[in-house]
Amino acid sequence: MESPNFKTNFIGKDGFVWWIGQIAPEENWIENFGNNEKAWGMRYKVRIMGYHPYSNAELPDKDLPWAQVLTAPGNSGSQNTAETVRLAQGDVVVGFFLDGHNAQVPMIMGSFANTPQWDDLKEKWGESGAPASPFGVFGGYSGAMKKENYAINTGSSNDNTSSSAQTNDDIDKKTAVETGKQTLTSTTGKEVNLCNKGPVAGIKDDVNDLVDRIQGFKANIDEDIEFYRDKVKDEIGKFTESICRKSNQVSSGMIDGAYDEITPLAQTGLKNLYSDVESKVTAATQNPKVGHVAGVAAQTSMVNPLNSAEKLIGCLANNIKADMCGMVEDILNSMVDNVFNVTDCVSDQVVGAITNGIIGKVGEGMSGALGGLDKILGYFGDDGGFNIENILRQTENTIAKDLGLQGCNEPTPRADLGPCRYKLGYGPVSSNDADLKNIMKNANAADAVAKAARLTGFPLDGIQDIAGALDIFNSDMKVPGFKSAISDCYSGLPTLCEPPKIRIFGGGGSGAEAIPIFGSIVGDTRYRTGSIIDIKLTNPGGNYTFPPFVEVVDNCSQGYGAVARSIIKDGKIIKIYMVSIGENYPVSDQSEVVIVNVNIINPGRNYQDGDSVTDNFGNEYDITIQNGAITKVKPLTSIAVDELPELDINSSTGFGAIINPEIDIRPDDDGEVKQVIDCIT
Repeated sequence: MESPNFKTNFIGKDGFVWWIGQIAPEENWIENFGNNEKAWGMRYKVRIMGYHPYSNAELPDKDLPWAQVLTAPGNSGSQNTAETVRLAQGDVVVGFFLDGHNAQVPMIMGSFANTPQWDDLKEKWGESGAPASPFGVFGGYSGAMKKENYAINTGSSNDNTSSSAQTNDDIDKKTAVETGKQTLTSTTGKEVNLCNKGPVAGIKDDVNDLVDRIQGFKANIDEDIEFYRDKVKDEIGKFTESICRKSNQVSSGMIDGAYDEITPLAQTGLKNLYSDVESKVTAATQNPKVGHVAGVAAQTSMVNPLNSAEKLIGCLANNIKADMCGMVEDILNSMVDNVFNVTDCVSDQVVGAITNGIIGKVGEGMSGALGGLDKILGYFGDDGGFNIENILRQTENTIAKDLGLQGCNEPTPRADLGPCRYKLGYGPVSSNDADLKNIMKNANAADAVAKAARLTGFPLDGIQDIAGALDIFNSDMKVPGFKSAISDCYSGLPTLCEPPKIRIFGGGGSGAEAIPIFGSIVGDTRYRTGSIIDIKLTNPGGNYTFPPFVEVVDNCSQGYGAVARSIIKDGKIIKIYMVSIGENYPVSDQSEVVIVNVNIINPGRNYQDGDSVTDNFGNEYDITIQNGAITKVKPLTSIAVDELPELDINSSTGFGAIINPEIDIRPDDDGEVKQVIDCIT
């Protein structure tokens, strides 16, 4: 019997969603034990089979959700009766999801027996005793918890110590947030980039994550609640550290790229210097030998300045590092006040602001290092002399190299084999990579405005004087209809929550399109929300080599939990089916929907004539069985459905079949026959 409908938040009404998983290596959760401020011994990091990838590259152990442990009766922790939970790395545990198919709140109910030999595993896997890939057999002992030093204390497990768990009732919400004692994983909603496309893409991802994190604090910040202002400050501090590291990579790449550009210029400049001096001295003395000696002497005089410049440029990256973090923090602080929503143009402008700051610092440092080379680099300058910034702001290809996006370290193209980004808790999301050409266009325009203001004697305020007059520093950016000389990048909340869009990507093909079908609709005409009970394919696309990924795009980020997958045949999508229907998505006007088909996901075994299929709306079905397998299920009636139907296979012998209803808007010519009366005259 298959019953795929999960439409309530009340545990027990929707059935348990069971799982089996493995406790991750202890370095990912050991901080929750012992005498430290983060100690909380009732939760572990667990990799769950069938839900989490079989790869640390796709989902590192540290980003796994926290699983809380159910304790035995009388062991809740109240009245100082807590007993320490003793699970170890590698233990195979069984549990359920408290939030059903949203699968974000795992609960551990028990564990399987596990008796691996530590010495054997240590010899096989190394000191940690853990295999290189998840779900392998490994021991509970590790470098931090060795067999010879481990013993169970049988005498003192009922006192409320730092190694015992506090109950949730002991902690208010504010304290829970402050101390990190939350049951939900803090990584939910975080985007993970799997493609490693360089520091610029990493900065953009960090900016998107930062804005996502602080969105929930905005209302409280506006009310001047100190706690939430402190939380925003903490978040900015965390992301400043991450972005600062990537910015240092950008500055190093930029210095290397600029040096590569300058080296042939210096060589050409030396030749030009020799030619100039030689020709002038020869003309004055009428002696070519004297002219040659003078030209060589002029070149020789540049040896020490060249060596000095090379040494100074070699140290420049380290010298810039010290100022980088402060600049990044100033940019983020200024941006946060004016941004309410994550958009590509916002993160691109932050990258542009950081790039402007780096160009300014690199340009200033390299100008000082190259100061003694005016004689040879002056051939390539304008009336004001050689300007290193002209090189740093060159064509997009040169800039790309300067930013470390090209060259020997460039990653191998993925050829659209799959998504680069996953949003934890939501699934794969289509990539919006950094648009380097547009970034530099806006950055250069903003820098020109800042320089013009400086020349007038009225420099721009604060960070804008360094990073440029970008829109992210403009408080009007969050006002609907915003437009500036640089862009029309609106960063406010959506003025209208639209029904979600279906985005299909990856799989090596293209062209597929689909629309959502809604059910479980609640609310009035204006403020209606619902679940996505099916997805209607409107264009199958073509040239797919493996099933493409399906993303539900909600412009207000209001809905959650909808997960869908595709099935292909002969390079085209033949079906998109729902794994989880989610809830709270904005709903558009929708006509009556009916079951138009039933897809056979798994035909099962041992079914026989007389078996039947029913649903909770009273529809009737014709079932075809061949050799004990269900090969076809055809709806005979078309009673309207307003939620995901529960299809039940009624059989005393069969098992294993999985069937999925296909739902669509009732066709105009579909008039269901309720009753026929044949009057004989």
